[in-house]
Amino acid sequence: MKHFLETRDLSIRASGLELDFPFLRLEQGQTHCLIGRSGSGKSLLATALAGLRIPGIRTSGQILLDGLPSASSLWRDHVFLLPQEPGLALDPTMSVGKQIAEVLKWRQAADCVWTDAGALAREVGLEDADLTKMPAALSGGMQQRAMIAIALAARASFIVADEPTKGLDTHNKARVIALLKKLQSLERGLLVITHDLEVTRGLADTLSVIDAGRIVEQGPAARILGYPQSAAARSLVENEPAQWPSRVRSGKVKQDPVVHLSAVDFGFAPHHTLIENVSLEIRRGEVVGLFGASGIGKSTLGDLCLALNTPNKGRLRWHGNLVTQRLARRFRARFQKLFQNPVAAFPPNLELATVFKKLTPVAQDAPLLSDLLQALDLNEELLDRRPDQLSGGELQRMAIVRMLLGQPDFIVCDEPSSRLDTTVQRQTLDVIVADVRKRSAGALLISHDLEVLRKRADRILELTEAGTLVPLKEEEVQGRAA
Repeated sequence: MKHFLETRDLSIRASGLELDFPFLRLEQGQTHCLIGRSGSGKSLLATALAGLRIPGIRTSGQILLDGLPSASSLWRDHVFLLPQEPGLALDPTMSVGKQIAEVLKWRQAADCVWTDAGALAREVGLEDADLTKMPAALSGGMQQRAMIAIALAARASFIVADEPTKGLDTHNKARVIALLKKLQSLERGLLVITHDLEVTRGLADTLSVIDAGRIVEQGPAARILGYPQSAAARSLVENEPAQWPSRVRSGKVKQDPVVHLSAVDFGFAPHHTLIENVSLEIRRGEVVGLFGASGIGKSTLGDLCLALNTPNKGRLRWHGNLVTQRLARRFRARFQKLFQNPVAAFPPNLELATVFKKLTPVAQDAPLLSDLLQALDLNEELLDRRPDQLSGGELQRMAIVRMLLGQPDFIVCDEPSSRLDTTVQRQTLDVIVADVRKRSAGALLISHDLEVLRKRADRILELTEAGTLVPLKEEEVQGRAA
């Protein structure tokens, strides 16, 4: 018997956001995608469909499994939520391998073809050595793949996947799409929430477009993406990175290097070098793109630039000065990082207004704060909320506001648009690049998306599996991004 999941006159209210979802029917073996602007309510729907009860969220209408209310005792065996923040879903005190093994022991699906944690890990592109690590020791993309391994094994008729390819490079994104297709072939029903239209094209049978809490277009995915009728759908299609205007190279790049790595080696464990003989110079007014596979060490290289890691060999200079512990403490506020996971960058129990007032450099500059919020399309009312009351995209933009308020000399932007829809993604990167140009700062822009880097970075470097940096030529970037 095939199961079906449906909503009827579903209404969700939370923190000033209203979401109305009149009707959705999802059957096993089908994939429905939900796309829309950041903060429009997509993750609220995922939470409701998973049967989670969260304080402060008011729900009316019906969510039915085989015609029965979601309070049915069978609900937990039928719906699996693949959350947007895998680092929060994984147990921080247990190795990844043990967590996967727990699912195989207690919650394994009858049709699961993988016999052990190692087989599941290899299926999603993780190595056996990764199974011994704690979640915090994995990159964001590797955490995502660990959660997908658990989803593959878990007993469920339906998978609700909230941004399942966020933070993944092209190769691993294609792998995840293939794995989700495999789930579909195993007669799992899929609801995929994504801002990535490439994922939508690769997976969706049907599609819903949500805008400001309302469904503005619904139907076959091929028709909507090929001939969008609503303004929201047209905006998403027209603002894919491939459609962005070509970058304008900075005319303000100065010869003075802000950051200079010289012949740097680094590894977390003895006899295991992650970064090898890397030299990198980023000048004032320059945006340098850093590309590489998920988990290869891009964030680690950014941390080396910020003196958050100490090289095993080689030297780091800021403004020509050798960086010592004393100098790093003195100039820390001028060398900032935009973290890949914005949830981890904010105290969870403080309202954002308190964070900006007490913990953020130059936060008293009210006009600058107001200007940045407006430039990033953020309502000032969001400052009265805690981090968990914002969407992933809204919180990511708040992290950008917080970083730019400090007016740093150098910034490492680690996947700054990975949680943003195409419209907001372009707007956000333009704000960051414009700030770097205006103040003659420097920036390292880390991304798994070559098209984004091609359109917004002055030059692009690739971090290879050998731990070395290789400059990418324009024609090579164009060919690989296509």
